[in-house]
Amino acid sequence: MVLEPDRREIARYLGYHGITPDAAMQEEIELCVARLQQAVTPRFVYEKFAVSVDSGQSFVKIANIPIHSKHLAANLEGCCAAYLMAVTLGPAPDRLVKRASVERMSRALILQAAAAAMAELLCDEINARILREAAKEGLRGMRRRFSPGYGDLPLEMQREVCAVLNMPKEIGVSLTDTLLMTPSKSVTAIVGVAAVDDGSCGAGVQAAEGGAGMTEAAQAAAGFESNDAHAAAEGGHGCAYCSLAETCVYRG
Repeated sequence: MVLEPDRREIARYLGYHGITPDAAMQEEIELCVARLQQAVTPRFVYEKFAVSVDSGQSFVKIANIPIHSKHLAANLEGCCAAYLMAVTLGPAPDRLVKRASVERMSRALILQAAAAAMAELLCDEINARILREAAKEGLRGMRRRFSPGYGDLPLEMQREVCAVLNMPKEIGVSLTDTLLMTPSKSVTAIVGVAAVDDGSCGAGVQAAEGGAGMTEAAQAAAGFESNDAHAAAEGGHGCAYCSLAETCVYRG
């Protein structure tokens, strides 16, 4: 899998908000992207689980994991199932950044930005794959993916996601004592889906309570994209589709 990150995203991560990098910087970005493409080992794992949501109590249960989160409950309102997903670029970006930090700090920063853009692109591609598979089962994506540590969803949920998906074995990702993932260019997320027509929730997953989904008007009032807009944007990437968009330090 060759990841071709949007150079505009890399430039934005580097602080070029509305400004085109000069030729020397563009050349350095291309060099860093090429080195990363040669070195990264993209891996991913995901699995679908029944989900139940009680938005009034800010309570969600996924894969028998009880979660108290107002924001996640709002994100999954109307969903009958949810996918837990995890992706990683492997250990190469960390090694390249560490080496560059000693030799040339400016290059280390560009490598960090390029790797971040590549990790987000990988998330987008796996997210799109999940939605394509869900569509074959009569399911549709309901919300943007949602990651532990975002909003009021505690970062501690990383432990459960790591265990349920068996991330150390499946994709070589483990957690530090402070719940950060290693390799660092790794991401976990939750993708909610809902039945399109008959209220069923696809093969092997029982429908949860709460109906088939929010109305378009309710989604708009809650600040979410409409289902049609989400479907049209499937496979897109960038801030508009990032689960951490509102808190990202790179956001312009």
